[in-house]
Amino acid sequence: MKITCVFFLGCLNLALVLINTGQVPAEAPTTAKIAFASNRDGNWEIYLMNPDGSQQERLTRNNALDHSPVWSPTGEQILFTSDRDGVRDLYVMDADGSRVRRVFRKLARRVESAWSPDGERIAFHSETPEWGIQTATVHGEDVKQVALAESHGGNPSWSANGNEIAFAKDAGGTHRIFIVKLDSGDIRMFLPKESPWMHTPSWSPKRDELAFTWSKWGLRNKSAIFVANPDGSRLRQISERVPLAYYPAWSPDGDEIVYVEEAVERDRQIAVVDVETGRKTQLTHRGRNITPSWFDPKSLSIAPRPHLLTTTWGKIKAD
Repeated sequence: MKITCVFFLGCLNLALVLINTGQVPAEAPTTAKIAFASNRDGNWEIYLMNPDGSQQERLTRNNALDHSPVWSPTGEQILFTSDRDGVRDLYVMDADGSRVRRVFRKLARRVESAWSPDGERIAFHSETPEWGIQTATVHGEDVKQVALAESHGGNPSWSANGNEIAFAKDAGGTHRIFIVKLDSGDIRMFLPKESPWMHTPSWSPKRDELAFTWSKWGLRNKSAIFVANPDGSRLRQISERVPLAYYPAWSPDGDEIVYVEEAVERDRQIAVVDVETGRKTQLTHRGRNITPSWFDPKSLSIAPRPHLLTTTWGKIKAD
């Protein structure tokens, strides 16, 4: 009873602060949504659609290049990359496209972002002080470089337990995936005994598995989406081989993977594949479409999350 009262008073105090400051809390979608980038209207913008490809709607409206959207764990915000201030950097907006703001006060080249599972920090690929994988708070503070990764590497993905980050980098003139332990800084190569040219790792939110792009020998200059455990076991091909298959992102329940498929030159469409059956459904058919990210409110726990109150309060104080 005492804990319930404390939580209720915390919520009440937060509500009073929001009213007094004129802030309205961001709201997550009530149904599952996939965020993605598309140039179908002549410029790269962020769009939303249902997981079956229906109700595709434009979210951003800016002359800049907006791409690489990533849902926050609660679905209330979307992190994305934009060059609207002259340099590709990270921005965040509410789920409905409102209240767009830059994450960091000082402009720098930062791309390919990911949220930590608890929503407290973000990972990204940064040019400063040298190209590498960095983490920071959601307010752009406490920046830490956790691994080096040249300009053609990157694509960090956080493990479900929050202890590791997978990313791609150059390895002897080829591309491979590496995994860094955040507590020790130890870095190991993923699938070191397999052929190279692995890209865009994506950690499952439910199981300890990595999805990734692999242009492996035997695919005849084509690529496919593969899945394996972080130790390399249970390695299997999930998607069909095509000229290019990349940017895999898991469904929140871990049963499906949405990804980008380039079947013919410059035609990039988003498809979803069932991890167990391999059944594929194409979701987009117009323009070039990339960088999907999937949110489903059913994946959220109904238990109270005190750390979310802390995150919101920190944002209000920063403003």
